[in-house]
Amino acid sequence: DGDDDGDGDGARGGGYLDYSAAMAKEFVEVEVPALLFPRRETLLPGSRLTLHLYEARFLALLEDAMKRTGGLIAQLTFLPSESSEEEGLRVNASATLARIETVTREAVGARVDVVGEARVKLEGIAGREPFITGVFTHVPQMGDAGTYVPSDAELAQVKEVTDYIEGAVRDVLLLSARLLGDAPSDTDVESAESDAKDEDADDENTVNEFDDASFEGIWTHKEVGDLRSAMAWVDAPSVTVERIEAEVTMEDADWTTVPEGFAHSPLTRAERLSFAVLQVAPASTPTDLQKLIACRAVAMSTDHGLMDRLRLGVSVLDDQLQTLRAKVALKSLGNSINS
Repeated sequence: DGDDDGDGDGARGGGYLDYSAAMAKEFVEVEVPALLFPRRETLLPGSRLTLHLYEARFLALLEDAMKRTGGLIAQLTFLPSESSEEEGLRVNASATLARIETVTREAVGARVDVVGEARVKLEGIAGREPFITGVFTHVPQMGDAGTYVPSDAELAQVKEVTDYIEGAVRDVLLLSARLLGDAPSDTDVESAESDAKDEDADDENTVNEFDDASFEGIWTHKEVGDLRSAMAWVDAPSVTVERIEAEVTMEDADWTTVPEGFAHSPLTRAERLSFAVLQVAPASTPTDLQKLIACRAVAMSTDHGLMDRLRLGVSVLDDQLQTLRAKVALKSLGNSINS
């Protein structure tokens, strides 16, 4: 049974969609193979995940996606039962369209690297064997045709918040470089992080990104790489379920080629940024982790608009900066004592 997070008929303005207009258009329904995860493991647009597939049904799903949908799959999430007497899973109607980037065949199964691309709405289940195939439609966002058109004042507000977020991300990257010893205090962020992606490639991102045991309050190259790749995704071409117009193999699909002169509109870019910044926090505690999980759930819900997600990003980044500044200060104090 689908548990819809709402159709967003709340207050207008401030970055909310006008769903009465946006949802009036007919959306293309597309069948996409789907994987089911607990809600706490939601893959947001812009985030990356490594899957280790070895069961026959999941390998069949992989082959179907590579042959039919150009390597696009969907991530469905389910909620825990509200009572011990409740039967079955409550599946969220709001799901994530994900793109397979690489497939590495192993002695048993395959390692599959995926990136979240867009929110989609689960309209129904087309099949359950040997794997789940869902029927999905595009979730409209600010910047799409037929959605709410903000006033100049609202556009200025969006720009102010997005400028703040991008500045905060630069500060997070610079502070993390200092904490890791990758750069002296006056080193530019970009040069400080030039090797982070290569080092991140050697790290294993398991399916369970939210294993409490992995949160020891340490900011590593992996998290740096995740944040940097998510920020790069912001300016990449949009990959939506509506682009699956016919069956296409993963080899023939061309989802990410950047046309000459390509650039997102300010609203579309702000939408993508609002998801990209909700990465696993540096120096995370279990409490920080639970807050991030809650923020991601809000971000996926259509009950909340663009400004809600941007404000969530500001909150997450402010918490990260506070923690990082404290840890950098302690590290500097320790170095001073040792010297």
